[in-house]
Amino acid sequence: MATITAFILIGKAHHNQSGVIPTHYIALYESDHPSLSLYKFDGNKEIIRIRPAREKLVDNIYLLIHTFILKADVDSTDGMNGKEIHGFYNYRKNNITYEQIMESIKTYDLKVVFNILVGSTLLNQLDRIKDYPSDFEVTTPKFRREYNNQTGKVEFIEF
Repeated sequence: MATITAFILIGKAHHNQSGVIPTHYIALYESDHPSLSLYKFDGNKEIIRIRPAREKLVDNIYLLIHTFILKADVDSTDGMNGKEIHGFYNYRKNNITYEQIMESIKTYDLKVVFNILVGSTLLNQLDRIKDYPSDFEVTTPKFRREYNNQTGKVEFIEF
């Protein structure tokens, strides 16, 4: 069973008090193979779920943001069915460079907040997040208390 190892909030920065005013979020599920699910906050509606390559998670997160949140090249995906949405995503993935995505992101008031849990593949890709021109924050584990089924004990780990 896949577990969620990161939540990514997407929205606009609150310029007076910091933080983020989120409109969407992405959940990173990991087990044998990672998957990214993009949701709208209003109605908690899943827009798309993809299975990206493990080493390209950050790039795929920003591709989802560019394609379905910023809607840089389409008016709306709300009227599309699942097959059309996946077809559009695959078309965009094959016909746009990440340099074009970065240039497009520069023109938007965008903040991305990465909340990354222990065991997430994203912990090994933190430097890639810095490459993108959006406002961002990254939270990583400071400490964790968790029951270990194998030892039968509660473990406390400080990172």
